[in-house]
Amino acid sequence: MRNGLSGDRRSQFSLHRLEGLTDGIYAIAMTLLVLSLPLPEVGGISSEGDITNHFKEYIDLFGSYALSFLLLGNFWIIQLKVFKYIKASCIPHLWANLGGLLVVCLIPFTSSLMGYHNHTFAANLFFHMNILLISLFFLLQCKVLLMNPETIADNYDKAALRRVIKINMILPLVSISGVVISFFSPTWSTFPYIVVPFVTIQLRNHIPLQSKESNDDL
Repeated sequence: MRNGLSGDRRSQFSLHRLEGLTDGIYAIAMTLLVLSLPLPEVGGISSEGDITNHFKEYIDLFGSYALSFLLLGNFWIIQLKVFKYIKASCIPHLWANLGGLLVVCLIPFTSSLMGYHNHTFAANLFFHMNILLISLFFLLQCKVLLMNPETIADNYDKAALRRVIKINMILPLVSISGVVISFFSPTWSTFPYIVVPFVTIQLRNHIPLQSKESNDDL
C-alpha cells in the first residue's frame, strides 16, 4: 500500500498491511500444526491405558509439533525485530517477505511428515530444508533492506541490521547440520535445534550494540 509519498519515496510502502499479513500467516501455520495430532478413535478406547498407549504411539508426532511451534515462534520474533528496524518497505523487500511466508506455510506439512516418518532420511530432509529456506529468506530480506537504506528507521543504521544478520546466522547453520545428521541417524537430526536459543543469547551478548542502536533488543 502506498503511503502517499512523492518523489524519491514513491517506491516505499507502509508496513501495516505487511505486518498484518505476516502475523496472520504465522498464526495460521502455528494453529494448523495441532491438526496433525490424531485423536484416539472413540471405539478403540476402553481404558486409561489405551489413551496412554495412543500418546506413546505418536510421541514422535507430538515432538515434531512442539519443535515446529517453537521454531515458528522464533522466526516470528525475528520478523518483529526486522519490522522494528525499518520504517517502510519496498517492492524487493515485499517479495522477499512473501517468499519467506511461502515456506512458512509448508511447516505444518513437513512437520507432520517428519512426525509420522521420523525414522526416514527423506522426511527429515524435507523438514530441515524447510527451516533452511525460511532462514535464507530472512537473510535475503535483511540484504534487500541494506541495499535500500531509505527503508531503515531513523534511530537505526545499516550496522544494526548487520548485527541482526550475524546473530541469526546460527539458524541456517543448524538446519544444514540437521541435514548432515539425517544421513547417519534421522531420529537424532532435530537435536541441534536445541542449541539455537543458547547460542543466540551468547552471540547477542558478544556482538556489541552500535551507537545508534538502543538497548531494547527483543
